[in-house]
Amino acid sequence: MVLSSKKNLYEILEISSNASESAIKSAYRKLARKYHPDLNSGDEICIKKFKEITEAYEILSDAGRKKNYDILRGFQSHPEAKFSETQKADTKKQEEKPKEDVFSHVFNDIFEGFKKTASSAKTQTPKPKQTQPVRGSDVYAVITITMAESIQGAARTVNILHTEACANCEGRIFLNGAKCPLCKGLGEQSIHKKLSVKIPANVKYGSKIRIANEGNKGYNGGKNGDLYLTIKIENDSRCKYEGLNVLCTIPITPFEAVLGVPIEVPTPNGKISMKVTPNTQSGQKFRIAGQGFKKGGKIGDMIVTVNIEVPKTPSEKELELYKELKNATKNDIRENK
Repeated sequence: MVLSSKKNLYEILEISSNASESAIKSAYRKLARKYHPDLNSGDEICIKKFKEITEAYEILSDAGRKKNYDILRGFQSHPEAKFSETQKADTKKQEEKPKEDVFSHVFNDIFEGFKKTASSAKTQTPKPKQTQPVRGSDVYAVITITMAESIQGAARTVNILHTEACANCEGRIFLNGAKCPLCKGLGEQSIHKKLSVKIPANVKYGSKIRIANEGNKGYNGGKNGDLYLTIKIENDSRCKYEGLNVLCTIPITPFEAVLGVPIEVPTPNGKISMKVTPNTQSGQKFRIAGQGFKKGGKIGDMIVTVNIEVPKTPSEKELELYKELKNATKNDIRENK
């Protein structure tokens, strides 16, 4: 690779000259995604830009090559400041030699060192970089459960998309000077992982469950991120919750409302018997203690609202009985209102 003395590699990667190694890598990954030719339909400007940021990253991500570049860059900005006392003395002895030749001589020495470092990096087996551990990012997902499961607890198998270092290039992005063919230069892969998750009892809508170390993989020995599951309770036309209480609406027949009978009520803990009192009105509420959510030693109730409903397709016998009931009824309930 030929390095132009006019290029500012830090500006190319849009970072400062004192950026850490993790910041350099992060900046490259961000720009590589933005200008990757495969994502921009082979746009010539993007191809040129992608090549430029790749060249900059190859140098700045290598400690030896970065050091040589920084020396070269600093010498070009302040050529006088880079001469040692010995070099100044040698320059005095060679007064007849133009200053430009002395600069050229030193420039060539530095550039030769840079080329040797680059050549060595290609021919020798690369050693692992000594970098700081980087914690993996967290992963977020939504899981939907029933009202009963929210009170009783449940188990679910969730399919989570993880991002991990590429198994082929181990996150180095390049292999033998070329983009890794497996991850196409991204340095990472997305994989699906199935997890068995236990949902605790009495979990509320919108609650978050944290599962440690099940997020994206850390780098350089860093810890994995965590998995956060946001709980949603699926809609139920009959039940909802309010605080620690469960609110439920149950239909009853006209004769159940008038006579008063025990009926079965579905609760999150199974069906239980509830007595409908005689002459119950539509919209009347009944409280069943201890059938709600638990929290901090407290437990909510189930509040049952009954609605009187008539059969949609009554039998002939039922119609006859309703006619008899009509004839037997003496009170006009509308007048009593």
